[in-house]
Amino acid sequence: MCKRKWVAGLGAAGLIFLPALATAADQRDLSGEYVMAGKGVGANDSPYVGTCTLRAVDTLYEVSCFNSDTRHTYTGRGISLGDQLSTVIGDLLKGDHSAVYVGEYLVTYFVAADGGMKGRWVHAQSGAHGEETLTPKR
Repeated sequence: MCKRKWVAGLGAAGLIFLPALATAADQRDLSGEYVMAGKGVGANDSPYVGTCTLRAVDTLYEVSCFNSDTRHTYTGRGISLGDQLSTVIGDLLKGDHSAVYVGEYLVTYFVAADGGMKGRWVHAQSGAHGEETLTPKR
């Protein structure tokens, strides 16, 4: 009798985790080219533009963003969960606001139904922050 309850408990536990697994499998692939536009909230922050490339690798994303204004490429990794994408990126040549620091920025985006993204970013060392959009190139 005890063995049957244990097996039934395993079956019930499997049903609890099944929706979570289905959700992960149903994640939309965000891979592609995007036009980037953003601005920090500081008084001296200027708007910036550029491009971003997202490439799915297993359950993560490789991220590469080129800022046309600073002429730097920021690279890193990202993860998606539901309608959000979070990335950690940095400038491998020269860190902004300080010295070299690869994991320089945390950016969290909300993914819209049309594939565009609107997000907020924060600089890991200085606390500078702002907003950014990614629009799919069509």
